[in-house]
Amino acid sequence: MIHPSAYVSPSAKVPDSACVGPWCVVDDGAELGENVVLQSRVHVCSWTSVGDGTVVGDGSVLGGAPQDLKYAGEPTRLVIGGNCTIREYCTLNRGTAATGETRVGNSVLIMAYTHVAHDCRIGDFAVISNRVDMGGHVHIGEYATVGGQAGISQCMTVGAYSFVGAMLKVDRDVPPASRALGSPLAWAGLNLHALRKYPDLFPESRIVAIDRAYRELYRSGRPIAEIAEEYKKSPEPLLRDFFETWRGTLIRP
Repeated sequence: MIHPSAYVSPSAKVPDSACVGPWCVVDDGAELGENVVLQSRVHVCSWTSVGDGTVVGDGSVLGGAPQDLKYAGEPTRLVIGGNCTIREYCTLNRGTAATGETRVGNSVLIMAYTHVAHDCRIGDFAVISNRVDMGGHVHIGEYATVGGQAGISQCMTVGAYSFVGAMLKVDRDVPPASRALGSPLAWAGLNLHALRKYPDLFPESRIVAIDRAYRELYRSGRPIAEIAEEYKKSPEPLLRDFFETWRGTLIRP
């Protein structure tokens, strides 16, 4: 299932079940999983692995060198999970020496013309809409959704189960299970649409507890940094996991 016009390096790992379409290029050391589909004009660069069942649309470039002046050609990786959909003309760069890799989880949807920069992390089942631009070291949590044409500054985090509206500038961290809307970006309540899709995981009592925690964070008048420090020991794992690695910026009330 390799088109005659495609080039696949002899040192690339491409199973018989993979489909490599017209004018694709698979470089030295690249790895494709079972049933991967490269539709056409896809370039899979060295040090890139693509998980089983992932489909990559026309013109995408996977594993290009980081757009970072500190990058000196060291071997770093792009790791893409299984059953992802990467649509047309997306660019996903490898990591730098800072972390060693850029990583995309399983069952992620990345829509057309999106850029995922060096050292980014995208969690399982995340949805990245058309023309989203990510700076380096961005973290997108599992089941998060980022609206079309959003720009995410370097080192920002969008928490799990969160929603970021379209055409917005993300220059502060978005806590988990939140809606982030407006310019400048602000907290707009819980992302109930995401939470209520999984009632076994998020019963109403858990949703109420998360809502109460955010009311304390944003409406109590106490310093946010003080409350965030308390949430590092929260019984709610979404809050605990987020604030344990929190870098000190947060969207506005």
